[in-house]
Amino acid sequence: MSTSHFPSMRFAAAVGLLGLANGCGRPPPQTAGEAAAVIPSQVSTDLTGYDIRRIRPQKTPLAEGFQHMREAAVGDKRRVAVLFSADWCQACRRLELEFGSMHAPGVIDDVRILEFVEEDWEAATRMDEVHELRRRWYPRFDNYPVMILLDANGDKIEEMEEAIARLKAAQLEPSMANWFVSARDQLGA
Repeated sequence: MSTSHFPSMRFAAAVGLLGLANGCGRPPPQTAGEAAAVIPSQVSTDLTGYDIRRIRPQKTPLAEGFQHMREAAVGDKRRVAVLFSADWCQACRRLELEFGSMHAPGVIDDVRILEFVEEDWEAATRMDEVHELRRRWYPRFDNYPVMILLDANGDKIEEMEEAIARLKAAQLEPSMANWFVSARDQLGA
């Protein structure tokens, strides 16, 4: 997954979480204004991009490698989000566009996204390890993308579909930036 940024743009048009929750194979919703609603007081010329780490198969078992990466993120004072995606998935490609967005400091820069792409693990015939890890927080295997925000202990705080419902109920734009900010504010972190 590309983590390239578009420095000439203050904010790229954000892909709302609402469009991603529909998953692959379904047409995106026909809504106006899919840009993230970032609080104006947070706008700055110092922009930051998403911190994404694509986890590929190594010699160590996935559970062990993931634990090490999660602990390193927590040690760096980052919250951890886990993303399960696939190269063939259209919704995952829309999410990749959001990862090219830049945001003001304090919006997304305290979250590290650990990504597992199906094709990396299928090629190594280790999808069973990915399924086992995913099952910790999300029991279904019939859709992509799936993103889960974790607490410092590695327990699920909230899954993307849950965040959409919560943000909509609060009358906030269901964007990734709003999810990360509101989840942090909700926890008082």
